[in-house]
Amino acid sequence: DTNNKINMSHDFSVEIEDSSKENAKVVHLNGELDELSIESLKEDIDPLLSNRSLTELILDLSNLEFINSKGIGYIVSIHTHLAKDGRVMKLASANEAVMDVISLVGLTTIIPYFTTLDEAKNA
Repeated sequence: DTNNKINMSHDFSVEIEDSSKENAKVVHLNGELDELSIESLKEDIDPLLSNRSLTELILDLSNLEFINSKGIGYIVSIHTHLAKDGRVMKLASANEAVMDVISLVGLTTIIPYFTTLDEAKNA
């Protein structure tokens, strides 16, 4: 069973789509966000952050199964990077386990959280 867990921690993927709003992107996080998957997320996120026309980034957490403090730290760093340019980051639709972690660390007091992706897109 421990082998399975090790393989699962590499089970992370990112899909990026245009939001209904202009200059907004939705990033769907799938799997587990921890120190092993942050690097692959950075490869996908960094080009978005350097795109000055992007004004809003929504992280869809509905398929995120796990996040640890490293994952939280990286999300905060994305938010900080966007916020200093007056850009917006939103979180949407976390499952109970992920929501417990992000509430516990107070992430939802820093970054707007929406229960559904549609709410985040329309807000």
